[in-house]
Amino acid sequence: MAFVLPQFPVGSVLMPYMPVELRVFEPRYLNLMGELMASEKPVFGIPLFGQDGEAGEAPEVLTVGTVARIDDFGMTDDFMGITGTGTRRYFITKWLEPEPYPKAEIEFLPEFVWEDRLDSHRLKLELEVRNLLSRASTYGQLQWGVDTEVSQDPVASVWQLAGMLPVQSLELHTLLASETLEELLERTLAVCEGGNHFLDELERGDA
Repeated sequence: MAFVLPQFPVGSVLMPYMPVELRVFEPRYLNLMGELMASEKPVFGIPLFGQDGEAGEAPEVLTVGTVARIDDFGMTDDFMGITGTGTRRYFITKWLEPEPYPKAEIEFLPEFVWEDRLDSHRLKLELEVRNLLSRASTYGQLQWGVDTEVSQDPVASVWQLAGMLPVQSLELHTLLASETLEELLERTLAVCEGGNHFLDELERGDA
């Protein structure tokens, strides 16, 4: 059964268990936030910007997003600020009318369940992500530092490590669309390998 969820497309990818901060100033999204302030459980969807479609149509390409749970609202003279946390993944089955704010019919993706056989892969992933962050930080300030803590829950930590990667949003969207936890681990390790290869070329002056 399809579920209707307000959508707030942005230029970055929100992973489950990752924090999100947004500045809201467009009238239609201020309208949305005004309604959510009155809700006991304020949530909305965050798909990657640029993957929307016409109202009443299914997306040509699978659009995966993450539900954002609002943890706090704030106001300034210029904008409304919100802080929240990524929760469940979903894919959009049909876009609805964009007024007074974007909405879409969605279906939730299954939540991953941890398997002990993946322990060594998770430990390797953490080492690889932190190594890549350390190397990349020498070329500029990053959103996530090498010492950023992750959850003790293994599934949450894998999502957080993937979300910390200093890569383009389209690569993160591919990770978000992983069908299994093992696939997410493999894809994230492959992104780390590609990032290290790029940095190797950069250090040699080839990039």
